[in-house]
Amino acid sequence: MSKFWQEIKNLFRPKLIVQDIHQIDFDKLKSQGITALILDIDDTLIPRRVNDVSPQVFEWVATRKEEGFNLCLTSNSRHPLRVKFIGETLNVPAMHLGFKPLPFAFWKSLRILNAKPENAVMIGDQLFMDILGANLVNIYSIFVKHLTPETFLPRQWMRMAEEWALKRF
Repeated sequence: MSKFWQEIKNLFRPKLIVQDIHQIDFDKLKSQGITALILDIDDTLIPRRVNDVSPQVFEWVATRKEEGFNLCLTSNSRHPLRVKFIGETLNVPAMHLGFKPLPFAFWKSLRILNAKPENAVMIGDQLFMDILGANLVNIYSIFVKHLTPETFLPRQWMRMAEEWALKRF
């Protein structure tokens, strides 16, 4: 395989794949110099159609803060009030309409967190948005399985393409 195609594959390859956010070893990340967590909201932290933050997610976020991590919610959602509500509920900076995988949302998240790419991790459920965007900016990428099944046909196709890519990469 040519170097070009290897580089392309690496852009879509997460550094870590886990079932959900609760399976991430944050002690290990901290030992690698990670201090900043960039988090997707929909189907990573909470289900896409849910507007409330569960006690488990609230506790998970509180624990990360106690461990010394800085957090930022970075979403492609076009619903600013929902993203703002979730961010305020968790007491975490939050941005909507991030246009991931474009690097702008990641650069802005890094500025908010006062972090460098090598000290940050992106946790998300979309290979072609969260993981690709993080890898483009050299942020450690963690892929989690999405929380809810897709009902919208184009998103179902995207999930099938993600499965295909993950098996090959």
